[in-house]
Amino acid sequence: AAARAGASVHLLSAEAAMFGAEMAKVIANRALTVWYSVPSALVLLTQVADAAAVSSLRIVFFAGEVYPIKHLQRLRALFPEATLANLYGPTETNVCTYHVVPEVLEADAPLPIGRACENQEVFALDDRLRLVDLGGEGELFVRGPTVMKGYWGNAGKTAEVLMQNPLHDRFDDPTYRTGDLVRRLPGDVFEFIGRRDHQIKSRGYRIELGEIEHALLRHDAVTDAAVVAVPHEELGHALYAFVATQAVGVDEMSLKRHLSTHVPRYMIPKSIAITDALPRTSTGKVDRKGLEESIR
Repeated sequence: AAARAGASVHLLSAEAAMFGAEMAKVIANRALTVWYSVPSALVLLTQVADAAAVSSLRIVFFAGEVYPIKHLQRLRALFPEATLANLYGPTETNVCTYHVVPEVLEADAPLPIGRACENQEVFALDDRLRLVDLGGEGELFVRGPTVMKGYWGNAGKTAEVLMQNPLHDRFDDPTYRTGDLVRRLPGDVFEFIGRRDHQIKSRGYRIELGEIEHALLRHDAVTDAAVVAVPHEELGHALYAFVATQAVGVDEMSLKRHLSTHVPRYMIPKSIAITDALPRTSTGKVDRKGLEESIR
């Protein structure tokens, strides 16, 4: 898209992407007009940048992970005139939905992943592969020309996620099941709930790990949060939380007290580890596998 528009592309170095001040310098020195990154990079940017230094940006795209509303409000304040958009789409489909951020954000309302991009179709199906009703929850499916042909050399894995469109059998229609759970909103807009494989059982209760993370992020001092579940012989799964904060005086007990006002008792993790920053993968997402291995 940049080449077609005659624009130049500037890639941030791994070092610059770790420091908000360095990102602000790149934006100012190169007069960048469009930004695209994971939310965690933008969180770092909004902590240090002033509006004058980054005033060249007119469009800010983000994707790859949930953007906590309290951090998004800071982004909106930093770029009051810019177009902000939440993009969603697994590697297997490319970006398939988008949501333009409104000027005013509700404090506790999750940011939708939006509606289908042009020339693509997304829909949510229940466990019986039926379309969910308005307000209902289900797994998101994607069809269209950007859906992959399959995994190279792995027909078994391809068959697990790439299937004939469950809504008809009239013609060949490969459809990708994302494994992401969503809620259907008016206008065929979707709200991300969490990963199907992040929905676990503990003490007999069905738990969505994203709900606990969302509750942790409501704490004023928490900048990032991740919850992992480890198989447990008696409980089914034991929950462990990891939070990032730069604040002094935040401890495990105060975070558990905070959680107790937002989630049921059975959703409070066995332990909450506090760190300056959560580990990231090469794509900038939270390294959940690494966190799980640190427990085992």
